[in-house]
Amino acid sequence: MLGATAKQLMSSDLDRPFHGARLPVGADTLRERCLALQSVTNATSFVSHSTAARLYGVPLPWRLQRENTIHVTVERPNRAPQRPGVVGHSSTPGDGVPPWIDSRGLRISRAARVWLELASQLELVDLVIAGDYLLRGFRQRDGSHRPFVTIPQLRAAAAEHPHRRHSALITEALKLLRERVDSPYETRLRLIVQSAGFPDPIVNVPILDAAGEIIAQPDLRIAGYNVGLEYQGDGHRTDRTQWQRDVVRRRELDLIDWTSIEAVLPDIRNPGHLLNTLQHELRRRGWTGSSTWPTLGIGG
Repeated sequence: MLGATAKQLMSSDLDRPFHGARLPVGADTLRERCLALQSVTNATSFVSHSTAARLYGVPLPWRLQRENTIHVTVERPNRAPQRPGVVGHSSTPGDGVPPWIDSRGLRISRAARVWLELASQLELVDLVIAGDYLLRGFRQRDGSHRPFVTIPQLRAAAAEHPHRRHSALITEALKLLRERVDSPYETRLRLIVQSAGFPDPIVNVPILDAAGEIIAQPDLRIAGYNVGLEYQGDGHRTDRTQWQRDVVRRRELDLIDWTSIEAVLPDIRNPGHLLNTLQHELRRRGWTGSSTWPTLGIGG
């Protein structure tokens, strides 16, 4: 705290999150702690990895959401910080473009870099979930979304470091990323369908009637077969207005012989029955492929 006396710095209404840093008691949000740490670290330092991801709002496994440590990266030849409560990293300076952005005074990794950093902390599915979220971006007041990053930007960032650790994981995840994904469970549902050998689902593309009006926008749809999949969270069960809209929408979809297969959380954990239903509907509509899901018979 600039300008404070030694006595003031020892006041009982100040916390000491890091050596040399002070915060008012109760000011313990992640952002406030990161700002306190930034005040006592190297000027090239920036918040990175899962800590930066949390500041972006990225959905992460619970073990990372609740971690107390802060990940910080510095540019070489500076040494990675070593202090309690901090996980230090170092990186090679780039081509003049800072690897961080200024978020209201806090230096945090750029979105593309955050995603690459997460490859050291996440497995494939969670890395795809993180990427889908960053591609969807920040929801603005008018309901539109402003992406934090684009697929070309992610590919370019990965290409700048082709020998990076976890490059095989990054390459695999890049193939699975999709835009317009609304939730982590939509990502999980899509990856289950893809891994089971079904046609690659299209994400959140509107269904139009003969007049070009939007009837519905399913989470996932199988192109050419009038079959969609919807992940139903508790909002569809407890929100009366949402439930009423769903009833009307189902009637409109019935008129075009559209089948919506609804998925709930147990289907994500044990998808056999859901995939069997999907296979039955697709076969009924002319699909001649076979699921590769181990618990499904080839007869459908």
